[in-house]
Amino acid sequence: MVWGRSLLCVLGVIGLWIGLGDVASAQTTNGGTLRAAAGRVDITPTKPVFMAGYNFNRKSVDAHDPLMARCLVLETGGTRIAIVSCDVLGVPRYRADAIRAQVKAVTPDHLYIAATHTHSGPDTMGEWGPAITVSGVDTVWMQGFLQKVTHLVEETAAHLEPVTLKFAATTEVPRISKNIRVPSILDKELGVMQVIAKGSGMPLATLVNYACHPEILNTHHLTADFPCWLYKTVEGRGGGVCLYLNGAQGGMVTADYDESTAPKFENWMAAETIGTSMGERVLEIIKDGESVPEATISTQQRIFTAPLENQNFKTLARLHVFPGEILKEGNIETEVNRIRIGPAEFLTFPGEVLPNIGLALKQEMSGKYKFQLGLTCDELGYILTPEDFDNRKLYSYEDSQSVGRQMEPLMVKYLHEMMQQREK
Repeated sequence: MVWGRSLLCVLGVIGLWIGLGDVASAQTTNGGTLRAAAGRVDITPTKPVFMAGYNFNRKSVDAHDPLMARCLVLETGGTRIAIVSCDVLGVPRYRADAIRAQVKAVTPDHLYIAATHTHSGPDTMGEWGPAITVSGVDTVWMQGFLQKVTHLVEETAAHLEPVTLKFAATTEVPRISKNIRVPSILDKELGVMQVIAKGSGMPLATLVNYACHPEILNTHHLTADFPCWLYKTVEGRGGGVCLYLNGAQGGMVTADYDESTAPKFENWMAAETIGTSMGERVLEIIKDGESVPEATISTQQRIFTAPLENQNFKTLARLHVFPGEILKEGNIETEVNRIRIGPAEFLTFPGEVLPNIGLALKQEMSGKYKFQLGLTCDELGYILTPEDFDNRKLYSYEDSQSVGRQMEPLMVKYLHEMMQQREK
């Protein structure tokens, strides 16, 4: 668990393109026919690769289950957005932007690429190679991954059809997650958006939003961890393509299960139980969810810079563990987004936001259904408040794996600005 996060945060540094200042964009539809399509593609490495999470020099021997990228495209009133969820630990911003630059069917600011944060996927960052100073990214696999996701978005967007939406949310969930730092601070809200084809009446996609690290397993087998069984349950029972979008799962929101029933990090039954029970609960609540036959879409984006304060991250950059020039005058560039789809509101976070931050933001969100998409469009490691930085006894590890204490105030500032602007 420790190494899974210590290195994952570093990956966020490579996800940074350096900008010239804060940039804002917004777009609102005027209504119209709501159309959508969903698709998926297998991104599983076909040969052994270094695996992301826990420790360096962990190489895969095979795949227990296929790693996938899943895509949902929505369009109405001239606005088209695409959400992609990938079974990897993180997709740094420069990787996401490489895909955005190639996609023609969706504008870059409307393409949201997220990671489920499985700790048993290929190294997408570099820092889990044979040694801490040697990149673990398989360049051939990475190029294939970028191409596959690009093609997935294009293909999905080419098959739009009229749809309706259903929304549901509940905090009454089975045993899934726990906060091992502060047990009382835990967001247990399960949010679901289902997309249903008007022609057939069948679901095309089911988007699931919940906060929990997929880190039950630590073996040499590639796996999506518990989301594997979430997918099997929802997709196997007619829910269409199932996308898992992680929430505010930082510091430390992890899976809740009896660790005595199997050797540590080998509890496949626990992963299956948690993923299956989550999927069953998703199907239960969406069955009686609120139907939304028509919905407008609005988007907002803020691109901003923040200082990189973490000396370990700076060292890894100097050692060229991360490709390219990722820093400019000590700053990094990242983004946050706000999306409204009918009665639902979505916020994107560029990393692993602590649950106290996510819960506070939910109090300010105005949507009837609130979705917080962590590890979306970037992975900057842990994002914690300045006050939490000062709590060294509790959060020394998260502090050491964070860009710095200014990231959270800046992120929240721009999220607040977008929420306030939209509500005027």
